[in-house]
Amino acid sequence: MSKAVNTETKYHLNRSYIQEPRLIGQTRLLQIGRLHCAGGTVIPVHGHLNWFELTIVTDGEGEVLTNGVSVPVSRGDIYLSFPGDFHGIQSDVQSPLKYDFFAFHTESPELSAAFEELTRSSAPADRRVFRDERIRALVADAIAEVDGQEPYAQRILSTSLEQILLYVLRNFHTLSRGKGTVGVGKQEELCYQMMHYIDTHIYTMQGLSDLSNALRYNYSYLSDVFCKVTSDTLMHYYRSRRLEAARLLLAEGKLSVGEIADLLHYASIYTFSRAFKASYGVAPAHYRRSIIREEGEWKTV
Repeated sequence: MSKAVNTETKYHLNRSYIQEPRLIGQTRLLQIGRLHCAGGTVIPVHGHLNWFELTIVTDGEGEVLTNGVSVPVSRGDIYLSFPGDFHGIQSDVQSPLKYDFFAFHTESPELSAAFEELTRSSAPADRRVFRDERIRALVADAIAEVDGQEPYAQRILSTSLEQILLYVLRNFHTLSRGKGTVGVGKQEELCYQMMHYIDTHIYTMQGLSDLSNALRYNYSYLSDVFCKVTSDTLMHYYRSRRLEAARLLLAEGKLSVGEIADLLHYASIYTFSRAFKASYGVAPAHYRRSIIREEGEWKTV
């Protein structure tokens, strides 16, 4: 199967610290920058590890794709991506997207706990859009200051990043107060919480026992409820999400097979390879070799 993807951009400023996240105050900066798309540009789906990311639309229209859910965005919208998300973007053909981006996590115990709670309790992918002109302005300032050598540049940057995080938390606190679950039973809501926790902690979970600690229910009860409501097992859902994360990481080509096995907490490369082959029919190394990248085109053989 082959699929052509238009990855053309008009302007792209990217300060990336993903390999060695930069500590600024108590904020770990992984990536920040600005991108102006051509009409129909597609940013292919890629995996987020242990970071959050803001996409701040400054002009145009398009769609954000998160975990298979497509969400329309336009000028003024801000979209929050969670750790563990599978994330992509597509620009409108007639009104190309322009957006700023900011990927981060925090070393502040207080803010870290607040963002952890946000990942557990927040709305699904199609309800993570909000608007806040202050955040747009602060991210723009941070882009300008990130390499600044002028007096107080790093202090200004540190203050700006902390303010961004605080405004994000305030916005989602406000949104959550208006969030209802009309027509959704307690067991259905609990199943969503289980799936959401796995989706957003896929790189940090040691195993399904983590769910019991996070949701404060006996694991046997959680397993029974999940099976009853979804006609699937928790173990199957967890394995599927872990292997899907592995498949995307292999396609990205940034980590070795061994690093991916470690990141997803497999006991060994052999265990990972056996599980991957059982699901996709080929070993991880063979799958990676079957991914061919050419300029302007991605093909999966």
